[in-house]
Order: sequence, then C-alpha cells, then structure tokens
Amino acid sequence: MPGRTQYGMPSNPWRDKYQQASFRGAIFYAESDGRNSGRRVALHQYPHRDTPYAEDLGRRAVQHPVTGYLIGPNYIGPRDALTDALEQEGPGQLIHPLLKPMQVICTNYTVTETRERGGYCTFEMMFVEAGSDGGSSPSQSTASAATQSAGSASSLAAANLNSQVQAFNQ
Repeated sequence: MPGRTQYGMPSNPWRDKYQQASFRGAIFYAESDGRNSGRRVALHQYPHRDTPYAEDLGRRAVQHPVTGYLIGPNYIGPRDALTDALEQEGPGQLIHPLLKPMQVICTNYTVTETRERGGYCTFEMMFVEAGSDGGSSPSQSTASAATQSAGSASSLAAANLNSQVQAFNQ
C-alpha cells in the first residue's frame, strides 16, 4: 500500500519533490516545461549515390522551454525582478520544479500581460544548458605556428643552398 501523508491521503512522490521555480533567485510559478535535445549530425550526400552518410558529432545542447507565471496584486515587483534576471549576461541557476538545479543561459523570453487578466502575467522562456568551455581555444596561434614553420623552412633552404654552392665551387 502506498505511503500516506500526515492527513491520511495517499502520498505523491512527484509532489514531495516539487520545489519553487526560480531563475537567479527570481521566483515564478511553473505552468509547463520540457526538454529538447538530440544528436548533432553532419549529413553527407554524394552525387550519383543513393545512400547518405550521417556523421554523429555528439549530443546537442539541452534546451528547456519553460512557461511560467506570476499572479497577485503585487506581481509587478517579481515580474521586474524576473525580467532583470533573464536579461543578465552569462549563466545563472535555474531551479526547476522537479529537476535538480542547473546552470543555464536564457536565450529568449516573452512576457505577456492582458487587461482581462489583471494582476497576472505569463513568461515563455527558453533556457540552454551553460556547459563548459571544452578547450576549443588553440594552444598555439596559427600566426605563430606559420611564422615558426616559415623560419624553419627558410633556414633549411639557406643551408641547402649553401651546401650546393660549396659543392659547385670545389
């Protein structure tokens, strides 16, 4: 038999895990959310060949579309705080109602307020996992590598020419 709450009602494990949604400390209520990801694929198609080659380039960045809302006679302050948090540069902590906290960047958002629903606004937000710098910066600049190679080639060519001149003069 499933567990019971302190009031004798059946317990809901998802409800026990549920936490207040926030981004960078700005609180909102989550209406819906999702997860969007997949694989990055370079599709190679060749002339006169019916079968393509799909090259797997790794996992796509995980995106989290979230619909949130704020409600109440004093919702304007929290609305402005959430707007400020969404517009800040760099990654921030998203507290997702049912997942563990994550570092994300808000790629875009829309706030909607209507006259008919006074004291209420909705936020459509798209977050992408912040990840980490994968060391994509080269350890040696291309310019210095080219200069070094050219210097080596020049020295080798000069030495080779010098030895040929000496052999000719003998």
